[in-house]
Amino acid sequence: MTRIFFMVLLLAFVSGCTPVSGPQPVAHSLYLGKRYLRFVMDNGPSYKDVRLRDGSVLHYWRSDTGHLMAIATGRDENYPDYCEIALRTDPHGIVRAITIIEDSPICIGVLK
Repeated sequence: MTRIFFMVLLLAFVSGCTPVSGPQPVAHSLYLGKRYLRFVMDNGPSYKDVRLRDGSVLHYWRSDTGHLMAIATGRDENYPDYCEIALRTDPHGIVRAITIIEDSPICIGVLK
């Protein structure tokens, strides 16, 4: 019985220390509730746009500095020195949701 208790305790401890990965929704940003065109003017266009059945659009955007940073520092190109996000706009082009796909310090400056 004691052995099972310690195994459960160890499992709970280890799972509590596991970092969260995957897409992360953004709660606050200068661009939420604003026209998508403002984001494009500040950061450049998306690399992929997907129109959904309800008329909203997912705009996938990625900073282009990750590859250059990897070359300059001699690191692996897979190192996340870039920011990749998805912006969901309503049919009128207003940003309703932002999700971080690949997080890095660059995202802080982009999303303000």
